[in-house]
Amino acid sequence: MKDIGKVVVLCGSYPPMPCGVGDSAHELALALIKKGLDIETVTDVQAEGITAENGPYPVHNVIEKWGFWSGKKIAKSIEDIKPDILHIHYPAKGYGKSLGVPHLPMTLKSRRDKFRIVVTLHEFKLSHSLRKRASFTLIEPSQAVVMPCPLELDALKKRHASVFKKIHEAIPVGPVGPSPEDYPPEEKKRLRERTRSNLGLDRDSVALLHYGTPTKSKGFDILFKGMEILMMQGINIRLLIAGDYDPEVNNFHRELKKRSEKTDVSSRISWLGRVPLDELPGIFLASDLGVFPFTDGYSFRRSSLNGVLAWNVPIITTEPDGKLPGTEHQDFVRFVKRNDAQALVDALLPLIVNPDRLNVLRNKKNPMKELFSWDNIADKYIELYRRVLEES
Repeated sequence: MKDIGKVVVLCGSYPPMPCGVGDSAHELALALIKKGLDIETVTDVQAEGITAENGPYPVHNVIEKWGFWSGKKIAKSIEDIKPDILHIHYPAKGYGKSLGVPHLPMTLKSRRDKFRIVVTLHEFKLSHSLRKRASFTLIEPSQAVVMPCPLELDALKKRHASVFKKIHEAIPVGPVGPSPEDYPPEEKKRLRERTRSNLGLDRDSVALLHYGTPTKSKGFDILFKGMEILMMQGINIRLLIAGDYDPEVNNFHRELKKRSEKTDVSSRISWLGRVPLDELPGIFLASDLGVFPFTDGYSFRRSSLNGVLAWNVPIITTEPDGKLPGTEHQDFVRFVKRNDAQALVDALLPLIVNPDRLNVLRNKKNPMKELFSWDNIADKYIELYRRVLEES
């Protein structure tokens, strides 16, 4: 779009690097390109899946280090592309604890080339205090700040008053991977049956899905206790855990595996690890319910959960800290109290014992899809970019 010019996306992780922020930044770039925007990306050298030559848009995987002293090199990599807007995604796994990117807008402000800076801050409320300070440093010289959830944006406003003076908005993140619209109904049915067979799920098994990298805030203790209660009631249940999982390297994953093995649920868990994107549709279609007992409550920033919803898999999750538009009076998201295994079971049981209801939901119009549609999300960012160019 000529009125917007060139947008350079900066993100410390990018496919195939394992990082939800990098995955979301890539999906957004693809959606913006479909709208006619001129997009290029600057990212880490480890992002070898897409390059400036062979991808749907130029990806410059040139940054080796993200530390404070790398700021000038990062700045030059951006300036060489001559952007009209720089769109920074923060935090990302590839940045680590480095401070090069939080100080980047200030570095760029002191240089000759001037362009607008938009920051999408993917998380804030649960961030470490030092990460919060880094976020303040990042957004202070920028023209606009976006957060994926209005609750996160409210928390940022309470801590950093200058946000009120900037262009600011809550724009959700969408699902990562193939779209359910790409699969005809008969193909979906065949893929569900084939995947369930490959996973050893019989016709009567109820498959619960937890999608996303296992972390301390995901509420696995509550999930395991809930499974034990269901098993004691004779429910034929299986839990599919799909997400980066490496107990050989990750201390929390190792401890999580030990905790599960101390219970009766161990034999009912399938640790799928990081599932390739082309295999994700089968996992979503094979699943009956999504379970996400987050200790910090549901938030729109959870791209993995939004991906499950896109495939018409109803989810049970924990209550958010406030009202979230679009989540009221619909069948696909049901909230329970946090840290309450019985509440989780009470929400699951009515659906588990009524497979016909689950079949209806699989084919029902899902209002959550529109909320997390990349097409709609791209439109919101385009409008934000125009405001940034006009007002700053």
